[in-house]
Amino acid sequence: MKNSVISALVLMALGVHADCCAQAWATFLSARQAIDWSDAGVGGIPARKTNCANLTPSATLAQINSALASCASGQTVFLAAGTYSISGTVIVPSDVTLRGAGASRTILNAIGAGGGDVISLGSGSVAVRPFRITNGATAGSTSIEVSKVSGVKVGMYLVIAEINNLTYVSAAGSGGNCNWCDGGWTEKGSLARGQIVKVTGVNGRAITFLPGLYSAYTNTPLAVPFNMAVDHAGVEDLQVYANNTGYSANFGMSECAYCWIEGVESNYTDGDHVEVYWGFHDEIRDSYFSNAFLHSPGEHDSDIQVARKTSASLIENNIIERTHLAIMLEWGSAGNVVSYNYTTGEFDSGASNLDIGGIDFHGAHPQFNLLEGNVVTEINEDSVWGTSSQTTAFRNWIVGTNRICSPMSGRGTVNCTGANGHYGFQAARAIETSYTGTASNFLGNVLGSAQMQSLKGYNYPLAQRASIEYPAQRNYDSAAYGWSFGYGSTSDDGTGTGCGGGVPPCHLPGNSSSDFFHGNFNNIGGAIAWAPGVAHELPASFYLAGKPAWWGSTPYPATGPDVTGGSGPGGHSYGNPAQACYFQVMGGSDGGAGGPLAFDAGRCYGMGISMGRIVPDNINATTGFTRGFAVRDGVDGESE
Repeated sequence: MKNSVISALVLMALGVHADCCAQAWATFLSARQAIDWSDAGVGGIPARKTNCANLTPSATLAQINSALASCASGQTVFLAAGTYSISGTVIVPSDVTLRGAGASRTILNAIGAGGGDVISLGSGSVAVRPFRITNGATAGSTSIEVSKVSGVKVGMYLVIAEINNLTYVSAAGSGGNCNWCDGGWTEKGSLARGQIVKVTGVNGRAITFLPGLYSAYTNTPLAVPFNMAVDHAGVEDLQVYANNTGYSANFGMSECAYCWIEGVESNYTDGDHVEVYWGFHDEIRDSYFSNAFLHSPGEHDSDIQVARKTSASLIENNIIERTHLAIMLEWGSAGNVVSYNYTTGEFDSGASNLDIGGIDFHGAHPQFNLLEGNVVTEINEDSVWGTSSQTTAFRNWIVGTNRICSPMSGRGTVNCTGANGHYGFQAARAIETSYTGTASNFLGNVLGSAQMQSLKGYNYPLAQRASIEYPAQRNYDSAAYGWSFGYGSTSDDGTGTGCGGGVPPCHLPGNSSSDFFHGNFNNIGGAIAWAPGVAHELPASFYLAGKPAWWGSTPYPATGPDVTGGSGPGGHSYGNPAQACYFQVMGGSDGGAGGPLAFDAGRCYGMGISMGRIVPDNINATTGFTRGFAVRDGVDGESE
């Protein structure tokens, strides 16, 4: 494997920010490679202690929506414990919270048909009404001049984009050309890369905004103004129970700013668990997303999907089990943080031996996204629908395989015993960056696991390879790899030139030369690889100022070359709090046997939930987890 900084040629092509910032990553990465991730998400979810309505399970969908629509700003519609019949979509408006009595107590039984979301926090799509940027589209800039200004006001939003710079941005991949990857703005996905900013001032043709641009936009830069459909809306402490009746998603956020999902359970899904489109500073945290009716590629991947230029959002401290993929970033998502999530048990019903899941970069062109502290099956910058760049992966444990258990379809009791469960051995790669992924950073990660080391294929053990790069011959089902670089979906053998319907080249020699590697531990070979001349003392986090309140007793930081004594490979990982919640509190097992399980965020994370709404009253001194909790401030008027 190569240890190298991003080449000067790639940096010049990217045209990204060169000014130095006081960031935790500054010792290791230049401002060309990373951004300030510290303000990702809502920035503190409000408690909203006043209930504008208290509803019981006899409430109809119309009554729930009426209560939400008439709720005063900054207040909450409370759903008491019980099961509610939901035949359509629950619509949460701006500045209102929908809260239940707990994810195992307030259950929304979703029986609607015809697509749509079970719970909607915003809907719609950004229409392309571009203004040409004539000045100011430089990295770090917070102001631009445009060719004309019409209807742009303070508080609106801009999508900053440009015509694809084909030196590193393309909607073409091994699956063909992603014509929809820019939100349908062009016929060929020609505006794939960008970010969303908020307008702070308008003076003639000059527009100021925040945050600053993550990189320069030089190839016909454009600004597209729009209004968010919803802002500062939240859903907390309830469960969506899906029934395979035709919904697109359990939770939908589209054109939603500073919106959140917290402490929920998503119990199966007809389509995706969560879809976040055109979002800004949204947050999905402390929740449990379990199982799906769909386990095959297509319109939905039964995942948390972050797409359509969604920017500065946070997906933190969630449990995701038995989906198709777990978290997918695509269609221009930029500057988001995906951190401290635990994913397990993903599978493809059409390929029962395939390793699939974890975090996937799928459609053009995600950029500047941070992956930190996750415990996942794999990290994959895939080649199917175009490019990605400047991904930073820091202190993750990438397991490299997955326990696949019955049933492979429908709702049923999960069974991982004997012949009912096995580890995936096809396409077993902990981290895969295809030929379309460039300029990524990998620091302090732990690759592999005992399960990956012991993989068996068709009655034979898999060879273990620390890394492989195109054009070397890569094997699909008789070798496992820590790292894989430069391949496409049809180039396993390292010799073929066909693209199988994709857009050439469908593979690329030397692809890893644009990436930076430092302090990664590979369980295959048992070595830590350091970049020459770079400090070995890694910070605990690239976005957190310190150990968060919800962390519990897990050592902090929990994964990395400087961590010792953990149960992960080489002792270099203790997992994370979401994984500890799943195994130690919920009673989970490898592969999700028995799921969906009973989930209550307060029992796992105590005071970290909802800015102190839930107060621990009985901490176990050994495990650090609460054996019970009391709810204060009149949230549901009960103690457990």
